[in-house]
Amino acid sequence: MKIFTFNYLSRIIVYLFFTIVIFFIGVVTEPDTLSYVGLSVITPPGYGTFLFVFRKVFGEENYFTYVLVAQGFICFLSCWYFSKVLDENFRINKRLLVLVDIILLAPILIPEYLIVNRIVTQGLAYPLFLVVIAFFIQGVFKKKKAFFILFILALVTIILVRTQFLFALPVFLLVLGYFWIMTKKHKLFGFLVLAIMIVPLVVSFTQKSFNYLVHDRYVNISSTGLQVMIMPLFVADADDYKLYKDTKTQNYYQYVYQEAVNMQLLDDFYIPSNDNVFHAFDYNYIFISYEILSKKGRVYLFPDDPDSIDSLIKNDKFLMTMWMPLLLDNFWKCVDLYYKNVEHAFGGFYMIWLCLLVLLFSMYIWRKYNNNLALFSCFLMLLTFSNILIICLVQHSIGRYLIYHQWMLPILLVLWFNEQFVKLKY
Repeated sequence: MKIFTFNYLSRIIVYLFFTIVIFFIGVVTEPDTLSYVGLSVITPPGYGTFLFVFRKVFGEENYFTYVLVAQGFICFLSCWYFSKVLDENFRINKRLLVLVDIILLAPILIPEYLIVNRIVTQGLAYPLFLVVIAFFIQGVFKKKKAFFILFILALVTIILVRTQFLFALPVFLLVLGYFWIMTKKHKLFGFLVLAIMIVPLVVSFTQKSFNYLVHDRYVNISSTGLQVMIMPLFVADADDYKLYKDTKTQNYYQYVYQEAVNMQLLDDFYIPSNDNVFHAFDYNYIFISYEILSKKGRVYLFPDDPDSIDSLIKNDKFLMTMWMPLLLDNFWKCVDLYYKNVEHAFGGFYMIWLCLLVLLFSMYIWRKYNNNLALFSCFLMLLTFSNILIICLVQHSIGRYLIYHQWMLPILLVLWFNEQFVKLKY
């Protein structure tokens, strides 16, 4: 009883410490914050709507403070619930629960993240992701429909907050499809597989309807064309305009390429040293995406009104028509840069192999011993690979895209240690 009380109080102290840190740091805004406040057509509607509600309830002045409080509460609640779910399913030693809390709450404290203090999507996306995983594993382990329903609702919500989480759908389909085949429970798992498959349609319809209500444009645009063009343009050559048949596209390419050359943003200006070309790509990414392809591209296509919604939409669609020929012509350069992007996301070549070994070992233990922790480990590693491999196709591998899986290996380490500890004790 004394040990239980001590560890319970220890966990409360941890949460109080993080609460003090949150209020000490205060509100932190980013350049992206304004796009969500303004309900931009190129951002998902979830977080912008969240901010809009607070602005209407608390007024234009200082409502970010209330957003901060709400994000802190949601984050604490999700971390506590996730720890509770892990404890229920894996019988975590009470002393180790404190460590689980610290690992899950760490992004609040790490300066690169500050997920509660920053008024950007991470404030909702990180805790929602923990909730999505918690509902999913509860559904898989306990085979209860209620958890799966909550899981689907939370999944739709998190994708509306941050489109990045489409990366998780293939993993959910793979796991649910496996249980469907093995258990023959067609009504449960067949329904869930179908539900996962229509999630993108529901999200797309919701976003289009939102944009129609707010902007009078029934479109679903998240700067996809701009994102897929960045890597091919970075490694492209001046003569690549010849890949395009129509004069307008050729002129557009020559214009944006020359602007990138003038700013020395392309790999032609990379000087090999002790690092690799990824760091040049990483540093220049925002300039290529925003300054060149977005701003300069819209100025070229719509010189009279480059800041209009129509210019954003049509420029993105125009870039979508350009990226495939440029990618294919510079395919091996893009593959090399993509690998370096992936390697950086994992934290190095050896971390790729470590994650792969954890995945393969987990699959083996799960199939041989039907061990739930091995299944959970396999599931988390699949999410890690899916997130990195998909994100690195269209983004540079920076913390705000990777935060959602970086807690997984430490948590698995605690759980594996806990399992051995429990076996030795009992």
